[in-house]
This record gives sequence, structure tokens and C-alpha cells, in this order.
Amino acid sequence: MAPVQERSRCFNFSAGPAMLPDLVLDKIVGELGDYDGLGMSILEMGHRDAGGPVQEVLQEATDCVRHILGVPSNYAVIWQQGGAHGQFAAVPLNLLRDKTQADYVDTGVWSRRAMNEARKFCTVRVCAELREEGGRLEVPPVSEWNLSDESAYDLDLGDRLLVADFTSTLLSRPVNISRYAALYCSAGKNLGPAGVCLVVVRRDLLDFALPQTPMVLHWKAAAETSPIPSLANTPPVFSIFACGHVLKGLRRSFGDVGTLDNVKRRTQRRASAVYKIIDESNGFYINKVASAVRSQTTICFTFGRDATVQRQWTGSITDTVKPTDLEEGFMREAKQRRMNGLAGHPAFGGIRICLYNGLPDEAVDEVLRLLRDFAVAESGGLEKICNCKVITCLDTCSRSIKAIKEEHPTASPTRSCLEHNLRPMPVL
Repeated sequence: MAPVQERSRCFNFSAGPAMLPDLVLDKIVGELGDYDGLGMSILEMGHRDAGGPVQEVLQEATDCVRHILGVPSNYAVIWQQGGAHGQFAAVPLNLLRDKTQADYVDTGVWSRRAMNEARKFCTVRVCAELREEGGRLEVPPVSEWNLSDESAYDLDLGDRLLVADFTSTLLSRPVNISRYAALYCSAGKNLGPAGVCLVVVRRDLLDFALPQTPMVLHWKAAAETSPIPSLANTPPVFSIFACGHVLKGLRRSFGDVGTLDNVKRRTQRRASAVYKIIDESNGFYINKVASAVRSQTTICFTFGRDATVQRQWTGSITDTVKPTDLEEGFMREAKQRRMNGLAGHPAFGGIRICLYNGLPDEAVDEVLRLLRDFAVAESGGLEKICNCKVITCLDTCSRSIKAIKEEHPTASPTRSCLEHNLRPMPVL
């Protein structure tokens, strides 16, 4: 089989499983059949072999997490099955101790799923929720949250504990781990393929678990296995093996020191380019989220002409809703341009563009072209948006408009074209 880099690949903008870097896929394929010259696949090897290949893979991936995230020594790093849905239950089971309620911030579909799981074990208080101000959706400032002294975890005030689901954002920017009692991240976004969930938890909290906590979700059981953590049950070896390659790829591509500072700059640059088109489309594209709380990795929008469309969602993650004519046309054009996974969440419809680390910059250029071309075709033109059709301006971010016109007489570049600053960045 030819290396991934030599084969024609579509650009996968899916919310998950997300696109993996070509080099990572090539390394996985190259090692999968015969790991380290041992004549066996890593998938065939036992995790009980002390110091053996499986334990080395787990330890190496764990060490990478500690290095890249700067995890303090008083935090445990563990790998668990069940994805983020498993952790929706694991959080109350592991942190309630002698409390009977917990505070949650309701920001949408996934926080509500987490609350529904938590209600099986405690009383859930919604201390704050997404609100609309001036036509924009925003999260209220912490000073307005209705926190309770009787809750087991919420904001890190006094003896209360802050817990966060980082599934869509971990490894997109630096994180101050010490702010959190625990955080978790399901793979399938920036971390690697689906099948495992990374948990980082403060060690002094490992005795807070309820007696009925199942072993497979018990943080202390996973953190204290020997000779390394995460051996309470057979670990999801393939997923961790692949995550290890993704983590090592980040360090190679973005620098062994300050890895996430470099990733953050790339993430923000790419997201800003997409939001710029949405915001300057004269209402053709609509994103109602306030800029201060906009996701830099998952960009959702609807079409202005679809403002009155009502969605009917059953709550199933496999459910789909009938797309509008504009949504269907946008996704059809995307497919013709070898772009995949742009359908919006079934609860809201619209379009969802996920800019996870494995997506190359060339893919972002392509989706920017699509956004411009589609808006021009459907609305007759976008006065404020550069319509030169050369999104990176032939890597001429610092060149003059005159120079671009000389090379491309039919182009109509504007000053905004020169401000995109889409210089090539390292790719995994």
C-alpha cells in the first residue's frame, strides 16, 4: 500500500472522529503488523508484561501528555474507556464524597448530557446557563453564577472543585492544569482516534469516590496500578498507541518547548480566517456566539435565509434532520471539492467546520474558498470580503495589492486579503 501522503485524501472537517495527520497514519500502518521487529502487532501483546511493549507505549503516551500540558506532579494522568460519556458519570462518582448535589454550567447539548448522567447519582443545580444578549449568545460572568456552598464541585472557590470537559479543546492551547480538580478529554478530536478518554485528576481527590463507583470508572483504581497507571483493566491499546504517535507528532512539528503556544497561534489564525468571512458576509452566514466565548476549534453557522427554520431532534447522536436547500447545496459543493463532515449538529442544523490539529492548512484554504464561492454564487457578491479566489494570496501576505493584480489580472484583491496572514505553518 502506498504511503498515505502519496494517496489522494479528502479533507475531513468532522466533529469526530477527526482527521489524523498523514505522517501519523503512515507511522501507525508501518508499525501495526510488526511492532519494533518483534514479529507481532502491538494489538496482540499482553498488557501484563512488566516493562513490555504495551506498558512502554502507555508510559510514553502518558509522559508526552505530562510534557506537552505541563501536568504538575501532584496530578495523576490516566487513560479510561467509555469516552466523555463515561466521564459524565465518572465525575460525580469520583468526586461527590459526602455531598448530594453539584453545580453545573449549562452551555448546550453536551453539558446537558453530562447533567443527565449526574442526576443518576446526585441533585444537579444549574448555576449558570447560556443566554442571549444583543443578539449574541454568551456565558454569564462568574460573578453572576448562582453557586451553592452545598455543592460538591463547580468553581474553584474555597473547598469547591472545578471540573472541565476539554474534549474539543485540549491540545489546541496551553492550559493551567492547577486551576482544575480534574479535566478529561475524549479522543477523536485533537488527541487521536476514538476509543479512549484521557483524565487528569489531582491526587489528593482520589479518595473522594463513592463506594458504588464501578472499577472501570474508578480514578483511584486506574491511577494506582503497578508498575504503571491505567492497568486496572485491559487498556484500549490501539487508541493509546495512536494517541502516542499524535502527541509525538505535535512535539516534532510545533517544537519540544512551548508546543501548545505554537499550536495556539496556528489555531487562532485559522479560526479567525473562517470567522472573518462569516462576520463580513452581510448576514449570508450567521454565527450568534459572542466573540469572547467562540470556539476556536468548532465553528458553527447557519444561513441568514434559514432564520425561520425549526429543527426537530430526538436527542439521538445518530439522528439526522432534513437539511435546508442552502445546507444541502453547500455540502454538495463541499463533497465535489473532496471535503467531508461539514454537516451541522442534528439539534441545530447549519454547517459545522471543525479545525482540529490533524487538519492541514491546505484544507482550511479550501474551506475558505468554498465559503467565498458559495456566498458569491448565492447572494451575488460579498463587498467586504476579498474575492481574489487565492486564499493564501500565493503566500503573498506581505506583498502589495498591485503585485497580486499584475500576476492575476482578473483578481480583485482588497486590503483584507493582505491581512489574512495565512503563512504556511508546520503540519504533523
